[in-house]
Amino acid sequence: MGFWKNLKYVLSDECNGLLRLLVDHYNRRSEKNEKSIRDILVKVQQTLDTQEVLDNNMSDSYQELRENKDAIEKVSAQCESVFSQCETIVSQISQMETDEVSRGEEISQLVVQEFEKQKEEMKKGNQMLAARIREVYAYLEAVNEPDPDAPNVNDLLARIDVLEQKNAEYESRLSAMSKELDETKQAYDVIDKNFQEEKRKTFHLSKKLVQANDKITDLLDRMKDRSLENMLQKDETENPFIITENKEKYTITAANIQIMVTRFANTAVLDRFFESVPDYDPYKKMYNRYQKDIRTTARQFTPKSELEDVLQAFVHVVQEDLIGKMIEALYRRMKSGKAQMEEKLLTALNQYLEAIGFYCRDELKVGEIFSEKDLDDMECVKDNQAKGKDQGEILEIETYPYYINYIDKNGRRKKLHTKGVMTIAV
Repeated sequence: MGFWKNLKYVLSDECNGLLRLLVDHYNRRSEKNEKSIRDILVKVQQTLDTQEVLDNNMSDSYQELRENKDAIEKVSAQCESVFSQCETIVSQISQMETDEVSRGEEISQLVVQEFEKQKEEMKKGNQMLAARIREVYAYLEAVNEPDPDAPNVNDLLARIDVLEQKNAEYESRLSAMSKELDETKQAYDVIDKNFQEEKRKTFHLSKKLVQANDKITDLLDRMKDRSLENMLQKDETENPFIITENKEKYTITAANIQIMVTRFANTAVLDRFFESVPDYDPYKKMYNRYQKDIRTTARQFTPKSELEDVLQAFVHVVQEDLIGKMIEALYRRMKSGKAQMEEKLLTALNQYLEAIGFYCRDELKVGEIFSEKDLDDMECVKDNQAKGKDQGEILEIETYPYYINYIDKNGRRKKLHTKGVMTIAV
């Protein structure tokens, strides 16, 4: 009996101490060991229940306890198990306290280190921010500092106003010009349409004109108008192609080259004639070509140039542009009987050539037999179809040779001439 009382007291003391320890840990509990505390509380409750069972058993009957020895031993084993579990719980609680303290120290150290690190970084950031702020203030001061070379804003605004006014004027003028251009384009389209229609009509008329011209040419060839030939066979004073005034004159010398050049370039008599002649006229085109060539030739020489060189160059231009083209064309036109304009032009040409100093060799006559000396200044065109004509007889003189007299630097009298053209019977 005394043994069981002692056991009861031991269990009671042990449970009370265990409860005090659990209460103390419970007051200092944490999230990590709360589950373990709950488990310990359950075991303590089991121990209390066991103690209560023991109390009940002791109060019922000491005799019943002796008879139930196995039950007592079982209870004893359970008590030992409870004691063992209590010891384990105590050791776990002690270990948990130790771990909690050490972990708290580590956390404190980490917090202190992290705080110091952040403090150092904030210090460096504040220093960099202060330097950046100083730079920004310096930049703002430099930007806000007035530029001595900057133009006056009021002047710029005034110039802008002037430019805007001019721009408005230009836009107005451009609009008017655009409108005028559209109207002109519309008018041009109408004119172009009319022109194309007239062109088509002109093309048909030109075909008819060519056909009529061919018929007229055939008729003229059949008529064999000999009016010009009869005129040329008259007295030489009546021949409009012959100039004789300057035969004995020697007005061109080595000392007056500039005067001679001025005579060639002075085409006033021809200018007056061609004033009323349209630009598309073939005679006017020939004349414009002569003017261009004679002026180009005049610019090639100076007063110090050799007289013969200068004179030969001018005579060559007269041969190519006036005699070989214009006078020959006049002859062909006048031979056909259409000589109203051509007679006036020939008169103007004779005045111009005579003013320069030219004259014609007039010993040649149609119907005479040419001699070998005539070949010096004439080109011969042979006609094999001439019937009833003597061999060597001059059938036609298209152009006469034109001569010009001059005195060279040695005082000798000389002549230059162009080439004439005649047709002879063979």
